[in-house]
Amino acid sequence: MISFLQCNPITRAIIISLLIAAFTGLLFLLIIRWTSKRRPCSCLIPALLVLTVGIIWGALIDAQNNFDLGLSLSFIGEWLGNLPWVLHVLLLLVSGIYCGFGFWRERIIAKREITRDSIREALDNLPRGLCFSDGKGIPLLTNRRMYQLAEEATGRLCRNAEEMWQGLSELEGQKGIERLNKENTPTFRWTDGNVWQFYRTELTLQNRRYIQTTATDITRLYTLTEELEKNNAALDKQYKRLKNLLNEIVQITQEEAILASKVKIHKELGECLLAARRYLILKQPEKGIFELFQQWQEVIRFMESTLKEEKKTSDYAMRELIEAAEALGCTIIFEGSTQEDAGHYPILKNAIREAMTNAIRHAGANELTVHMDIEDNTLYAVMKDNGNRLITSISEGSGLSTLRSRIEQAGGNMEIRCGGGVELHIKLPVKEVS
Repeated sequence: MISFLQCNPITRAIIISLLIAAFTGLLFLLIIRWTSKRRPCSCLIPALLVLTVGIIWGALIDAQNNFDLGLSLSFIGEWLGNLPWVLHVLLLLVSGIYCGFGFWRERIIAKREITRDSIREALDNLPRGLCFSDGKGIPLLTNRRMYQLAEEATGRLCRNAEEMWQGLSELEGQKGIERLNKENTPTFRWTDGNVWQFYRTELTLQNRRYIQTTATDITRLYTLTEELEKNNAALDKQYKRLKNLLNEIVQITQEEAILASKVKIHKELGECLLAARRYLILKQPEKGIFELFQQWQEVIRFMESTLKEEKKTSDYAMRELIEAAEALGCTIIFEGSTQEDAGHYPILKNAIREAMTNAIRHAGANELTVHMDIEDNTLYAVMKDNGNRLITSISEGSGLSTLRSRIEQAGGNMEIRCGGGVELHIKLPVKEVS
């Protein structure tokens, strides 16, 4: 069988080139396994193959050079050079198969196992910035996003987490970057319109102190917060307009009723006075004394009835309140009493108005139930809405605070309960509110 040295120069050059390629591939595989800190046995076979291929490659080059120059060959060179070329090809085939299988297996391991490289790659692919450092601020693990944000904001690389945080805390804005708050969580609007918030926290692991610094893109959250503030401001204006409208409805109704009574009294009383003047002074009676007396009796009865009607102006106001509520899409239902009964109590009327406006504004209710009982000269009233929003607590504004003050001054009390809808409980002495 033809040995390596008996082959033509081209064949020998090809075999030596393939040995160089096999040596390079095995060396890279050995380096990968060694740097990944695998078990020593996983590095043994590629190390032996690297050593074997390297020795054969060097010996064959030396033997070929001496053989071509007609010089004497070394023992190893002569022995390896006289081996059949098929054995060298077989070694190349084994090395190539092992090297290819080794690289394929390393790729599978990199995808399935958690390694330092996989952790680094995962952190670099995070949409947020992240930096872990020791207690002195020396970065231990920092992803690409944090490096980029820190450099754009402070103009310096993130070589120390403590210095980076100090720079962010003192930064007022530069290069088109706008600071949005002065709190302990620096928030900036970047030149591209995105809003980034930086946060710092301390971690303790195995009695060692670490610092975690994060940067989060809160653009959508910040935009929604601004929209919510605008909507709240609009709702406050709408609430004030609604409250003023209800107050004006009650006031206008009362004033219209009083004005109508005054006009009618003025007319009837004026006619009686003129008739009496003609009868007593001018001696020009249009009516007899009996008819004049009847006319005065009718005016007196009308004035008495008008005084009684003035006590019922709150009844009309209650009716207007109910109509205003229906115009806003809310129905007021009375249980245990009627709206006429409720109209006799001004404080109760104010309570119904306040409960109705709050139910429409905060709970999205379309129905308000008013249950009213009178026991032992005490008025008990419960107002409950059917709101579709979960409300766990109520912060009393000016309306509820004023209502509570009036109730307490009248000798009663008010209680607000939340759960399955908001309930307003009122207790008042009847003699104080009628």
